[in-house]
Amino acid sequence: MSKQNKEWSKATLCLPKDNLTTEAGDRARAANFLPSYETDCLPVSMACLLGWEYARIWVRDRDKFVQEREKAVKPKFIKNDFEWWLKLRKTTKKFCKGN
Repeated sequence: MSKQNKEWSKATLCLPKDNLTTEAGDRARAANFLPSYETDCLPVSMACLLGWEYARIWVRDRDKFVQEREKAVKPKFIKNDFEWWLKLRKTTKKFCKGN
């Protein structure tokens, strides 16, 4: 039997002991979005709850997270420079000398 706590506490994910995981699942769990107020060690403020301050913080943090993720996923494009490529392969030697 576990000790019953009468205070409110945050719900946590409870996985069974024999739960199978994959590498992709581990990477997805590691890159989860976590708002900044979740990492603060401050007690929950009723004024912030009533004033929707936590919602504003969540939206701001979510926008920043999405922007950073899009920047990381965005493919990097290198423009082809054929002039430079040809210049590297250009030779100054004359192989066919006229008689």
